Amino acid sequence: MTPPDFRALCAELIDAMADHTATALQREVEVTARARAALATPPPKPPTDEELYDYWISTSPQFGCADPVGFARAVLERWGHC
Repeated sequence: MTPPDFRALCAELIDAMADHTATALQREVEVTARARAALATPPPKPPTDEELYDYWISTSPQFGCADPVGFARAVLERWGHC
């Protein structure tokens, strides 16, 4: 599951609240509902030691990834910033 983009959601909510047209209220209600749903979503759990070890082994055909920086970037891409 992809975590919500809170920066984009906040920007959209601010834009909706700043708009004072007739359709703005409906948009504000919709964006607010999405913001509430995003906030109710639990943050992702960090990978377990076993998941990290298995992923390390799978990133290289011979005994795991030899590049610790590349492995760290791959882990962040896969699990995000937990």
